[in-house]
Amino acid sequence: MSTVAYTLRIVPIERIYRPTLPAAAAVANQHGIALRAQGRRNEALAALRDAVARFPDLAELRSNLALVLDESGETEAALRTYAEALAIAPELAAAEIGMAAILLRGARTGEAKERYLRVLEREPDNVAANLAMYEIEQIEGSPQSAIAFQARALAKQQVFTLAAPHERRRVLALLAPGDWLANTPVDFLFDRETTTLHKLYLVSPEQARLVVPPPADVVFNAIGESERCAEALKLASVLVARLGVPYVNDPQAVLRTNRLRLVECLNGIANCVTPPVARVEREELERGCLPFAPPYLIRPVDSHAGHGLSKIGATGELQGYLDRARAPAYYLSPFVEYRRPDGYYRKYRVVCVDGIPYPYHLAISPNWMIHYYNAPMADNAWMRAEEERYLAAFESVFDAPLQRALRDVALAVGLEYVGIDCSIGVDGRLLVFEVDPAIIVHASDPVETFPYKRRYVTRIFKALERMVDSRRARPL
Repeated sequence: MSTVAYTLRIVPIERIYRPTLPAAAAVANQHGIALRAQGRRNEALAALRDAVARFPDLAELRSNLALVLDESGETEAALRTYAEALAIAPELAAAEIGMAAILLRGARTGEAKERYLRVLEREPDNVAANLAMYEIEQIEGSPQSAIAFQARALAKQQVFTLAAPHERRRVLALLAPGDWLANTPVDFLFDRETTTLHKLYLVSPEQARLVVPPPADVVFNAIGESERCAEALKLASVLVARLGVPYVNDPQAVLRTNRLRLVECLNGIANCVTPPVARVEREELERGCLPFAPPYLIRPVDSHAGHGLSKIGATGELQGYLDRARAPAYYLSPFVEYRRPDGYYRKYRVVCVDGIPYPYHLAISPNWMIHYYNAPMADNAWMRAEEERYLAAFESVFDAPLQRALRDVALAVGLEYVGIDCSIGVDGRLLVFEVDPAIIVHASDPVETFPYKRRYVTRIFKALERMVDSRRARPL
């Protein structure tokens, strides 16, 4: 996954400031906060502007005004207002973090990083700044540093809530500490106006036994499959059983998406091909113990999104790969040629919600290793036109037998929300590359380049809402 794709996952965190103010200012501040919480942003703006006019020397009021300006799409006004707040109170963390968040969204990563680090110099345990640095360090390719920042945040707080002003459902998402690929990016999946989303990170067995999470209608297990997340999935199973609330994506079923187990799980599905996979320790590879003859694919265990993935076309190429990829164990799989007669490879992403497949995107490339971020979709109008046809008329690409195969894949792994990366092989059968509940699904592609995407992608979000509502523990 690319930096661009990753930065899409950065979401606003709660920065409303509730300071100790003179009584009249405190009343005005609380009034603006209450209006914002109800989704009445225009009224909140008016109330906070009035408060700033009445108490111009209180930086805290300006910081809250800037936050609501930003949420209302008035980015430049928000930046100016944050700057005014910091001119009055240079050490006001809420204003520093708010300004940094805007800079980060605008790809001014260096400026944002300076501000977050400035906050952490004064407040090393500041949760918002640590989480933001977690994002930035991953953008800059420093995952271990990122996880260290995340650990500092999670040591202080494990539950994060995005409250919906017009609440129709309450979802408790269970997550594991780790990098971006550890969990389903749930922030994209639910409408913030109507879905209150509680995110609970599971950090220890004791916490899973004792934590009292916020009330929710449905539990959504967002933890993906990896060896690093195995313990978190066990903790999620304990918590799900203890809560007794309807849930989506059984943590134990997620284990079936492991590359080795998946082959067994999908064996026998009609019109479906899943190439065999073998796990091989590094020492075995160095001794020449190979389960498959070239050409074969190799990747480090627990890698995703093409990280460390390579095709070995001849025996002599393996050592050069091992010199570059210093992992203790690898997955190997025979390479299956799937190039079409026009010379291009096509990889389809399908999302199954409650057993029903929905098209999400199509990546077309002259290269066999395709990801949406490295496919030249933005540069070729014909590719985008083909993707739009795929989204608009799914059945024209995946006929009835292939759609049945997709449904059977979701049924076999037993997950209500899951992504399938696949192609259509030269023999016309479904060629499955990966089945993963933690794939990224969003509607944030540039509208000027992909004007058709949003109306089709939002079908997935609506289907997920319908599924959650059908399982909810309380009536509307």
